[in-house]
Amino acid sequence: MQDFFNLVMLVCASLASMGLGVFVAYAIFKGCFAMMRWHSDQNAPAPVKASTEVARVS
Repeated sequence: MQDFFNLVMLVCASLASMGLGVFVAYAIFKGCFAMMRWHSDQNAPAPVKASTEVARVS
């Protein structure tokens, strides 16, 4: 019976560590993408003002 409990604890610990790893990787990627977005916003050129042009018909 003790071996069964050890197996259950081992399985639970493995699943918990994999779940924690997924959450940590998600946080790292989310932070890196936020930094890349912040960096690209700083280096973006000023927006060009759009103007409408009307063709003359003669």
